[in-house]
Amino acid sequence: MSDIRHSLLRRDALSAAKEVLYHLDIYFSNQLQSAPLPIVDKGPVELLEEFVFQVPKERGAQPKEQTKDSVRQIIFSSLFSPQGNKADDSRMSLLGKLVSMAVAVCRIPVLECAASWLQRTPVVYCVRLARALVDDYCCLVPGSVQTLKQIFSASPRFCCQFITSVTALYDLSSDDLIPPLDLLEMIVSWIFEDPSVLQVLLTLQLHLTEKNLYGRLGLILFDHMVPLVEEINRLADELNPLNASQEIELSLDRLAQALQVAMASGALLCTRDDLRTLCSRLPHNNLLQLVISGPVQQSPHAALPPGFYPHIHTPPLGYGAVPAHPAAHPALPTHPGHTFISGVPFPFRPIR
Repeated sequence: MSDIRHSLLRRDALSAAKEVLYHLDIYFSNQLQSAPLPIVDKGPVELLEEFVFQVPKERGAQPKEQTKDSVRQIIFSSLFSPQGNKADDSRMSLLGKLVSMAVAVCRIPVLECAASWLQRTPVVYCVRLARALVDDYCCLVPGSVQTLKQIFSASPRFCCQFITSVTALYDLSSDDLIPPLDLLEMIVSWIFEDPSVLQVLLTLQLHLTEKNLYGRLGLILFDHMVPLVEEINRLADELNPLNASQEIELSLDRLAQALQVAMASGALLCTRDDLRTLCSRLPHNNLLQLVISGPVQQSPHAALPPGFYPHIHTPPLGYGAVPAHPAAHPALPTHPGHTFISGVPFPFRPIR
């Protein structure tokens, strides 16, 4: 029908209308030979409207065509989507070399395809690609991490998916699964340049509420928090003899902030008892104790907004009962600069 339309556009209105009726006569005659009741497709109707009833065709209504990017994505997916057979090893090896080369020459279309692949592929394969890139740019050639670092401005989407895969790769379960320092510094530089990898939890509550999933769908598994807290506790024990109390406190502050945001946004679903048990072996930290014990200030609103923790009457861990006459007792220890108020982000304290 598109070829017919192009020829009709070169005619005057009267002859174009006659030509449309002529082509429709042939079109429906052919249909009647194969079916007793012809099917009126959208194409003939549009020709009638435009050239018989003189309804101008909307210029914005372009025919749907596959863009180069769509075709590229489909080809990339057909080449490298795991099939669960023997070819997957060769497929993954070739993919690692291709993406590594794309990083080296900053080939944005390939990086964008790789980002889509990382987003929809099972984590076991994403980890293999992440391992290949880390080996190429953080282990084999010293200083080559700068090449990987520079692609952030070219393809932030790939970098975001790469961070997710690296997080799955290094689960801190052994010395081999602790990320290299160069890799950590690179990711920190990316996050400082664009903190939206971090701010995704702040927008999560709205999306979950809109879909009626708030409080029902936990995106951060509590089981994943266990090895993280255990590793923090192990490192704190190692650093304790080295007079690293400030560094330990800062790490615990960051853990408390992450827990607060994750729980308030509905990403982490767990009971207070579970959280207390998990954090009981950690060194004492005022901010962490406030988070796992609930807020100290009630909501001024009649109805609690999503994410506001109901008031808990049990005092924070590490604190005794509040004395009846405060003046007769020394003031309880406080944590400067970290007042806990639900819904208000914690003040940022830069690393020194």
